[in-house]
Amino acid sequence: MAVLYRVYEDTRQESLTHGQFFARAIHTDTIGLKEMAMEIEENVSVKYSDVSAVLIELVNVMNRHLNASRRVKLDGFGAFKIGLKTKGALREEDFSASKNIVGSRVLFQPEYSVDVATKKRNRQFLNNVTVKNVKDLLPKPEEGEGNG
Repeated sequence: MAVLYRVYEDTRQESLTHGQFFARAIHTDTIGLKEMAMEIEENVSVKYSDVSAVLIELVNVMNRHLNASRRVKLDGFGAFKIGLKTKGALREEDFSASKNIVGSRVLFQPEYSVDVATKKRNRQFLNNVTVKNVKDLLPKPEEGEGNG
């Protein structure tokens, strides 16, 4: 398996990288809680209903703690926290949540280990990632096809 990507051109006129080409990961499908619970059930000795109940409650508990301004760390997985998008104020006394906080988001930092020899961080979920251009999966046009 590989992470699929598509090459695109930066067409933004004001961009410093205008006209350059970049890769963007593409996603072919979405797997939900139900499908993951079924897959987990196949790999462990716990019933689907129990796995589902635990995953659903995990989401509820995480939501409660994140909204209480806590960082939620799942060992071997990573950590979640709430981040804020704000507009600046010229003075601290001019700053108000209603005017200057314009959004929020969930930030995720995968768990990592450090390779002792190289001092390099190995992030969970990113070990042994391989990539493949989605164009390589499409059938090749036959000789002479599309020439007129």
